[in-house]
Amino acid sequence: MSVLQRSELEESPLADLHAIASELGIEGYRAMRRDDLVSAVVGAQGGEGESEPAGDPEPDPEREGADEVVPRPRRRGRRRSAKKEEERAEESSQEDSPAPDADDERDRDDAKPADEDSAGGDDDARDESARGDDSAEERLATGVLDVLPNGSGFVRVTDAAASGDDIYISPAQIRRCELRAGDEVGGPVRPPRRNERHPSLVHVATVNGRDAEPPEKRPLFDALPAVHPSKPLPGPDALASVPFGRGSRVAIAGGPGAGATRLLREIVATLSQSGEELSVSVALVGARPEEVTEWRRDSGVPVTGGSFDHSLEAQTQAAELAVERAKRTAERGGHAVVVLDSLESLPAGAARRIFGAARATEEGGSLTVIAATGHAWEPQRQASTRVSLEAPGPKGEPQLSESRSGTLRADLLA
Repeated sequence: MSVLQRSELEESPLADLHAIASELGIEGYRAMRRDDLVSAVVGAQGGEGESEPAGDPEPDPEREGADEVVPRPRRRGRRRSAKKEEERAEESSQEDSPAPDADDERDRDDAKPADEDSAGGDDDARDESARGDDSAEERLATGVLDVLPNGSGFVRVTDAAASGDDIYISPAQIRRCELRAGDEVGGPVRPPRRNERHPSLVHVATVNGRDAEPPEKRPLFDALPAVHPSKPLPGPDALASVPFGRGSRVAIAGGPGAGATRLLREIVATLSQSGEELSVSVALVGARPEEVTEWRRDSGVPVTGGSFDHSLEAQTQAAELAVERAKRTAERGGHAVVVLDSLESLPAGAARRIFGAARATEEGGSLTVIAATGHAWEPQRQASTRVSLEAPGPKGEPQLSESRSGTLRADLLA
């Protein structure tokens, strides 16, 4: 066989050039520009590789035997090598830049694979990772999936909030296992490589406590018909006259000092001790630092978000992820409650999405959102249960305004 000519190399796909360079033992070929890669391949073959002029040229001792040394790679092997290179690029490529700021991680494509179209090779990429250059042992980890706009994602391992310990997951794995934001994902994790900032998930082993393959058949939350709540939820004595149920949107209105946070904590305590099969979580947005400490120490349920002196963007992200987690519970027939303190601290668009997600479904479970709303009028109009607080009583307990509180279709909850 003859050596490859420059003109033929210039017309070859980049994946074929990578395969040829790999067989020739060219170092750093994946980082080369196309023209430089062609020149490197030609040089590795011993010359320009162009067709020689007619006649009998003078023998060149350096070129003798070149055909035997560097044969043209077989097409089958080239395809296999190109496939592995593309899959390895998708599994391991994360930009070589400083560690990300967890507050603005969602808005950056900070872990975008080099070629998102090479999606079909998780098995081979998994084998490559297992045989790769990482000497450290893999570990098992579980967390909540947060999907980024570019199709990749992170498994959040710390209360569903962004942190430096988050685990990168490739778009191919998300597509293959039909994952959605809010899924609880587990599997083996490898340490970050030289140009990476985060550890990576080698493969998805479990999704929401079940085997990842085959993917679980489940409906889309937004496609489930919404109905009025008909099964009541237990509440504290202060809400005895204002019933709410599974799937309610509960707006607790009142100015600073009216006792909205205290009432929310009483609601969480009552729901947690009710014995009902409920998944309860708390999302804090713009809370006082002291209240964050009290929530985390005393509530006994997952608490995400933070105080007003931290990034609003990161707190919004945590609140939306808590709601996505609750949606995944409802899709599978469960019942989830998200308590939010407070809705008025969120950007308007995020507030509508979070509060509007609450519903009882006809064919699945339910998602209840109970939120402090301040004096904002829109969530009170959208709520199925309105709780209006006046100045607190002599012992600091919340005081209901009976005339401005009420429940839509309360007869269904009787």
